[in-house]
Amino acid sequence: MKPMIVLFGVLLVLSAAFAISGATVLGSAAQRGRWLGLAGSSVVTEGGNVTNLNITGATLTDRWASFYGNTSGSIVLTDANATNDVYFWTLNTSSSGLVCVSENGTFGWSSSAAATGAQVNSAWSLGTMADNATNTFTNSAACNINMTQAFVSSSARVNHTGLSTYWTCAIGNGINTAKTDFAFCTNITASGTNWNGEATNYEIMVPTTPGIGTLETYYFYAQLS
Repeated sequence: MKPMIVLFGVLLVLSAAFAISGATVLGSAAQRGRWLGLAGSSVVTEGGNVTNLNITGATLTDRWASFYGNTSGSIVLTDANATNDVYFWTLNTSSSGLVCVSENGTFGWSSSAAATGAQVNSAWSLGTMADNATNTFTNSAACNINMTQAFVSSSARVNHTGLSTYWTCAIGNGINTAKTDFAFCTNITASGTNWNGEATNYEIMVPTTPGIGTLETYYFYAQLS
């Protein structure tokens, strides 16, 4: 099983309400069982037979991972130490907004700009395989990310399949060359479902550099409203 290291940033309280900021994981990050592939089919034959067979198969990607779950949070009136709050307002678990992830623990959201599948492909060395970023982020027309710090339009987007109601958009910081120049965002939906038809508030896809034992560290951010 290829492990995935996930680090979550500390929740920051910014002066602008609902600004995108670091998000904290509740409990431990639990991974679902890794897919081990399809069972092989069998055919009975004997010497002298010539048999026409059409076959199909499936291979688990090593270029993508995903996260999903529910969201909650609060609006707080506090100081820079954030030890205690003067007052706080609880946000419902079905609140709307954005979940974003990046390999940059201090991503500059105010510099956010559109990114392309080709740029993601280069940063993660995803090559020319069918599951590279160029073949994955194929829809940019409707990918608009509205953050307090910036508005990003027409960025690279992938619509999730299965029973999922989610999409993932790729954005950059304007440089768009190294892994830390990118972030990936998805919508928070009160009545959303993941690929398996389970009720979740978000689901997001992230690129991973192919290769045995290659690990990625992603920091989580959220903009709740």
